[in-house]
Amino acid sequence: MLPIARNGGSDTLFLDLNPATHGQLHAFVHAIAWPGYLGNHVVTKAADNFDAYLDSLFIDPGMAEDAWADVADSDPSDPWRRTVEDWLDKELPAWRAEAWATS
Repeated sequence: MLPIARNGGSDTLFLDLNPATHGQLHAFVHAIAWPGYLGNHVVTKAADNFDAYLDSLFIDPGMAEDAWADVADSDPSDPWRRTVEDWLDKELPAWRAEAWATS
């Protein structure tokens, strides 16, 4: 298992290098600690391959709104604005109808 990504909570994404399961992605997710509750850490297969993993990702609506807020006042020809628009068009096709996109 080759660690390829980690978030701020030290949850880790691994690429499986075993010849029998080569290319699968697995995730180790730390338990969330609550007072009086002892959670279990989780190790799970996240996807059969990297492409399937990427296809499973989604855009958080709040993140989309923040990305648009960063460029909304830019000139429509600004390359970064065009990049954000292209990204939102592809990954969140109805984004232009959202209240945050029309204000």
